[in-house]
Amino acid sequence: MARVRKSTYRQPMTPKGIEGVEKGTLDWFDPEMFMNFNTGALEQYLDQKNRKFGFEEQAWSWKWVLISIGIGALFAMVNQYVGLKVGMVVAGSWYMVYLLGMAFKLKPATLNIAATASNGAAMICVGFVFTFPAIYILALDPAEKVGGEFLIDEAALGPLMPIAIISVMIAGVLGVMYFIIFRRIWLVEDPLPTPGFEAMVKLLDLSRASTKEATSQAKASFRQAMVWIGATAFFTFIRDFPLFKHTGSFTLLGGEVSILDNIAGIFGLQRFYSAGDIIFTPEPTGVGKYTFFSITLIPIQFGLGWFMKFKTALLIFLGTFFTWFIVVPIAVFTHSPYFWANSDQLFDVSEMALVGTVLTGPLYEGIPTSPAMAAYEMARVMAIGCILGGGLTAIVKMLPIFKTVFKDIFSSVKGGDEHDQTKAFYIRGKGWYEWPSVHIPIVLIVTMVLVTFFFIIGGFNPIASFIFSILLVFLTFILGAIAVKVMGETGTEPVSATSFLVLLILMFVFTVVLPPFGIKMSQSQMIVMSLVGTTVFGAAISMSGDVVMNFKIGLYCGNRPHDLVKGLTLGIIPGAIISGIFAVIFSYGLGTGELNLPAPQAHAFSIFVKAIVEQAIQLRIFFAGIAIGVLLELLIGMGTAFGLGMYLPLGIQIPMLAGGAARDIWEKKYLEPTAKKEKWGEDMKTFKIMGTYMMATGLMVGEAVLGTIVALWIVIPSLLGG
Repeated sequence: MARVRKSTYRQPMTPKGIEGVEKGTLDWFDPEMFMNFNTGALEQYLDQKNRKFGFEEQAWSWKWVLISIGIGALFAMVNQYVGLKVGMVVAGSWYMVYLLGMAFKLKPATLNIAATASNGAAMICVGFVFTFPAIYILALDPAEKVGGEFLIDEAALGPLMPIAIISVMIAGVLGVMYFIIFRRIWLVEDPLPTPGFEAMVKLLDLSRASTKEATSQAKASFRQAMVWIGATAFFTFIRDFPLFKHTGSFTLLGGEVSILDNIAGIFGLQRFYSAGDIIFTPEPTGVGKYTFFSITLIPIQFGLGWFMKFKTALLIFLGTFFTWFIVVPIAVFTHSPYFWANSDQLFDVSEMALVGTVLTGPLYEGIPTSPAMAAYEMARVMAIGCILGGGLTAIVKMLPIFKTVFKDIFSSVKGGDEHDQTKAFYIRGKGWYEWPSVHIPIVLIVTMVLVTFFFIIGGFNPIASFIFSILLVFLTFILGAIAVKVMGETGTEPVSATSFLVLLILMFVFTVVLPPFGIKMSQSQMIVMSLVGTTVFGAAISMSGDVVMNFKIGLYCGNRPHDLVKGLTLGIIPGAIISGIFAVIFSYGLGTGELNLPAPQAHAFSIFVKAIVEQAIQLRIFFAGIAIGVLLELLIGMGTAFGLGMYLPLGIQIPMLAGGAARDIWEKKYLEPTAKKEKWGEDMKTFKIMGTYMMATGLMVGEAVLGTIVALWIVIPSLLGG
């Protein structure tokens, strides 16, 4: 008698669902399909149905794949700006592609492939957002010097862009190839819940209906997005674009302040408004010494808060509140010692206002001259510890998952009737249902060879380059499996936590393991290689984890995984190129101080590297942050998010909280009462919610696009030596 496989995620099927499966009458988008998500039996039934009919449905459309990749490439740039501005990346290209496809009445399967291709182009930027800028910060930012020297030689920055782009491109494809193994395990046989996928399947159902009302609503929502993008871009222009000298005179080239800053100067309000910040504690006031309370005019954060809703936004904001109203005031009030690594000196944080007038010279370049801001620098060290503590605790909590991960993977590759690879991948007389599994070892070998080659021609140690390539393919597989599992369980991906772990592993190998064998690198080369390696890993793991949603939706709309892999892989190539180019531009601006972007993860990695290499931070603060992160992760599972909130300025977090609150109020006071009063169906409610998503996406895209134009306007002359 066959043993029934137990599963944490499977749900019992409805009687009608069982009947439909047994008779073979259950079809895509039937009501019973929606009633039997994650039952396991439904997924296996649909997988077999897709094998039979997936070849008949001509879902692939080069026109829409290319259009969607173009949208995704735009979002590769947008996501970098948003990530550096607020420390988060949102896959907004999905909504744009879905609504555009619905407006043009695309078939669900075609729309799913197009959205997947767009997602590949948009989300390959994750490694560039979180890690890559740390290289430029450590090489160019005077405030990051240690003992009067930069930890990274500026000459090492020259060959980085082509090395990073090509390596990210290759590693991204490797991550997709690994997912071929994971797909059958966790989407078909033991389906992970993947929170939020139901809404996307419902949108495909609406596109399938192609009613006049649905098409009209989709077009209206898309027009709404364009209006919000335009309005937000105009506001960002007057807030950020430098058109005036500090003297108030207008200039098109070489401007120093924006229209709003110039207006503040005309009315003598510089103490109360600066660079988008409305300041409530202008220095030198008594309150301003102990904290800095401001509200930033930042549409992106309101949009992010809308997506999050109030509860999640509040949990992150609590970290910010903890920093600015508890940690910072206590540090100033208790005269905590502030350590400045460049001069290797300790200062009384409450006396930092005097430092700028007494101490000058290169050793003190960039030192805070505000007690509150100096205390904030200390709190950021605590925040880094909190992010690390929460992330590592999350990984430890995943240890039970490791056992099932490796057990499932082993069973999937060992063969047998249940996992016959020929039947799983190729349908005789029709073609490939899944992408050929034989390509996995080929891509693995190609990754090792090409990554090693490009690191060598970039001037890195040949043996260290080869060892790094081995670590890359191994860690991507192991941690990628964990990322897929966590993404499928929680809807979030542990990129930051696993990237910190990878950075630790790489620096340990380069500084401890290899030198006894005569394989030595300069400190600068070791740091650069570790950070570039972590960037490449971040891109690979983001592809492994982020595609779960796309492929799960594809199962329910009749797509062949082969087409989804093809679309995703095609999207990675231009996405990596766009991401690499803008990563260099943004990173250079961050390092030189020309761009005012918080870049929380990038600064976190730079501080973390300094801690490892030079022990250039007060370790007791760092370990206190680790303890906070561990505790919060154990209590509420939000240690990393709380740490991110601790790291960010108060001003940009208030709009995020307002966005989350506005979403909840809108749903409670307008959506639900109106839907009940006018007897809306679920379709109409879905379109109303999607309309607000277009508003939120418009806020993010409008600011990001214009912000990027401002960044190019400021940074390009410096890069060109102008």
